[in-house]
Amino acid sequence: MKVQFNVPTNLGKTRLGQPVQTESNFQDYLRDALSEVNTMQQQGDVAFTQLLTGDIEFHDAMIIAEKANLAMQLTMAIRTKLLEAYQEIMRMQV
Repeated sequence: MKVQFNVPTNLGKTRLGQPVQTESNFQDYLRDALSEVNTMQQQGDVAFTQLLTGDIEFHDAMIIAEKANLAMQLTMAIRTKLLEAYQEIMRMQV
């Protein structure tokens, strides 16, 4: 029995035949995401300071702080999963 695979020859091209431009790679995406989490953490610190000085309401400061907390928890969960995946790959026998 013969198995035939049809491999597309136009990978990396749009319908118009032009090469697809990758706008950013994984490193840039990761850097931007970590920068955004850092910005949220800094906004949480500013909100806490503004709460102490009476510039914003308590619930507004808590919302900002909770957003920063959730972003940090998500970042740490992703980091943990990536480390576990790396360790699993390193345990594979070749």
